[in-house]
Amino acid sequence: MKLKREIWQGFHGPIPKGWVIHNLNGDQGDNRSDNLAAVPRNPTDVGQVIAPYRVRIQNLERELRLKEGV
Repeated sequence: MKLKREIWQGFHGPIPKGWVIHNLNGDQGDNRSDNLAAVPRNPTDVGQVIAPYRVRIQNLERELRLKEGV
C-alpha cells in the first residue's frame, strides 16, 4: 500500500471503495495529513472533487486571519 494511503487511513479510517487519495498541492512526495484528500475515482458531481480544496482553502484563510489578528 502506498504511504499516502496509509497516512490518510491513520487519520480518517478506511478509504471508501472506488476512491483514491490525492495530494492537494500536486506534490506526490508531500504526504502531510492536511495535504491528503480522498476523492472518488469516477465522480458523479464536480463538487465531490473540489470539496477537499474548499476545506483546505478555508483552513488556510483561517490561519492567515489568526496570524494577522483579524
